[in-house]
Amino acid sequence: MVLLETSEEWQKQTSLLLEARPTSARITTKYNIPNLDAPKYQKPNKRKRDAANIETADGEKEAAPRVPKATLVLKTFCPESGVVLQYRTDRAQEVGRLIASLGRMGRRMAALPDAPEGWSTILAMQCVL
Repeated sequence: MVLLETSEEWQKQTSLLLEARPTSARITTKYNIPNLDAPKYQKPNKRKRDAANIETADGEKEAAPRVPKATLVLKTFCPESGVVLQYRTDRAQEVGRLIASLGRMGRRMAALPDAPEGWSTILAMQCVL
């Protein structure tokens, strides 16, 4: 299994694998948002001086808000060759871009020609029909 460093590298390697084996290669996605109420993420405050606590103007201590760190894992697998390409990210902008690119890669998996880019070509095609 190869864990790739950048999304561009994953997209390039995946498109090459899909061109070589469009019928057998598969892309899987896994999106995980951790539940912060689960006991796994609960830590008891044993120290009086905790860096996670913030003092308010009234002198009361308030816990710092915990933000769940969601992750997206993209995995490309080809059972014939045994190649596994994996990419993991927690950046929101990158998640949207990667999900949008899955449509283009899905066309390659279905052995369809690449779709023309841009709204003008889509609207022109609808007017012809």
